[in-house]
Amino acid sequence: MPLTDRHLTEEHELPSVEAVLAGTLALMTGYAQALQAELNPEQRLLMGAKIGRNLELLSQHVAMSEPFQRIALGLRARWQLMSACTAQSAPCGCAASATLH
Repeated sequence: MPLTDRHLTEEHELPSVEAVLAGTLALMTGYAQALQAELNPEQRLLMGAKIGRNLELLSQHVAMSEPFQRIALGLRARWQLMSACTAQSAPCGCAASATLH
């Protein structure tokens, strides 16, 4: 694929596992932004929960190697703990709205 065509590829054209991985990285970037935490804590909680669900999907995906699946599963556990801590310390009454599976 020529370089110019590669830059025109849309996210929806990615293979499903790569789309989940790309979406997860984008969510992690958004979650890490301090301004997001201050302006919209509920959105941040929802993003954290979605990151956890995406990591679970990646840990179970057949296209991923076993070592990658183990890493994704370990990261999911860490995101669950971090999301729970974030929900407990949220300055809003939005902790119950974040699904922390």
